[in-house]
Amino acid sequence: MLYLVRFVLIVFGFICAIFAASVFLNMLLIGSAEWIGGESPFLYLTIPAFASAIGYSVFVPAALIIIYAELTAWRDWLFYTLGGAATAVVVIVWKWRPQTEDISAFAAILATGVVGGFVYWMISGRTAGIIPARPTSSS
Repeated sequence: MLYLVRFVLIVFGFICAIFAASVFLNMLLIGSAEWIGGESPFLYLTIPAFASAIGYSVFVPAALIIIYAELTAWRDWLFYTLGGAATAVVVIVWKWRPQTEDISAFAAILATGVVGGFVYWMISGRTAGIIPARPTSSS
């Protein structure tokens, strides 16, 4: 039962992390477009769309980092934020292969990865690897 609860917490943390990354990326785009202060109803569409794109793109590298952290019980916030940044770099290079050298887009995606990693740590990473061992009977 404890493994099931831990698995649910990991999945919930991942979902929250991709939605937080999506909100952060949307706020960066709105801030760069100078739409702050105006009504932007398209956010109700872009946040879930970005979240699904982010979740699809980062699933494999993030799953590898999460599995490693769970097996080694790594609970450090810096590990998860740097892991989020590394995942963002892997996704940029491996999946999207940017055609231009736009440093602002690279920085935005890198910061989005850091935010996602930190949110994952806040929800699931702080308790990584905490599965109590079964008591052994010594006769």
